[in-house]
Amino acid sequence: MTRNVLLILFALVGLPLIYGCEGHLKQAVFAPVQVPVDMIYDDDCDGDIDCAVTQPIIHHWIDIGIVKTWGMVSSAPSKLGAPTMKVFQKYYGHEGLFSIGAWTPSCRLRESSAWNSAVVGEFDTGDTCASYPQCGTILRQAVANYIVAGGKTNGLTYVITGQLSCEEEFRATQADAISLLTGAQMEQQFLKEFVLMNSYSPSGLEYNCKTNAVACSAFFTNVTSTNGYPPVYVVPFNTGAVNVVTQVPVASLPLTNPSAYAFNSAKSTESPDEDPLAVEFAVFGSTGWKISAQSANLVDTSTGENSWKSKKASGQYYLSTDISPIEFENILANPWVSTGAPFAR
Repeated sequence: MTRNVLLILFALVGLPLIYGCEGHLKQAVFAPVQVPVDMIYDDDCDGDIDCAVTQPIIHHWIDIGIVKTWGMVSSAPSKLGAPTMKVFQKYYGHEGLFSIGAWTPSCRLRESSAWNSAVVGEFDTGDTCASYPQCGTILRQAVANYIVAGGKTNGLTYVITGQLSCEEEFRATQADAISLLTGAQMEQQFLKEFVLMNSYSPSGLEYNCKTNAVACSAFFTNVTSTNGYPPVYVVPFNTGAVNVVTQVPVASLPLTNPSAYAFNSAKSTESPDEDPLAVEFAVFGSTGWKISAQSANLVDTSTGENSWKSKKASGQYYLSTDISPIEFENILANPWVSTGAPFAR
């Protein structure tokens, strides 16, 4: 259902009545975040333009002190995922706060989308994923840095809104000069939770899982509570997230703003928020969400088609929105102003 249809429905039945009637969407109270959420972020950041919304939200939330990012990686099987992340990092003045990695060498397999090409061509011309460290290495360094800084056991949130390629690379890593722990041990001991944008509920074929079906199947098969891993929370594509839409104020933003440049190049002013909502859950928790019973997500290795099984308890849960799209949109709004030095044109 599109946002316009939802707004028409609200107009027909009366929004105050919706909030006032038991059994309908609830009005949420989002508690202030008292301590920054320690996060590593993993996204393909290519193709869908929602990356040009998610990146500003993360950087804005770093600025206002509710997120601390330890590392960021691009799982995009195309050239400009990591460079696009770098453009936003630089625009928001966060160079040096965390390292960026890429799914190399597979990221060179195909060309990037038009909006990525336009943004990187404008703000960091010539950059490609080939100049970035492997994402498994960056994830190891991120967790190791968190540990050295006194990070708590089971205190780090790993948000993944792209394919599971980098996570699988990370989990398979062995002890090395970075850490005496393997990737699996790092996840088991220092992650609080995984938050994914992935799959359909109760079943279906979703892009992130389809794009690397082997990695997706391996993740949901192995990253379970019975194997010693923290909980996995999944925002499916079809349980309300795409009804939440960010309107980008393109007309009022300078073209030195990479989001404005991206949306201008795509001739668009809005994006559904399935990826930003995974970050929102990681930061604000269960407010506004329904969480399924503990389940298992089974994924076909050859196709990436998934199916949730509620009778199999594996420490995996799927989420459904439980409040109006407008309330989530308000939480995600206005991340566009940089506190760093913007690009000169």
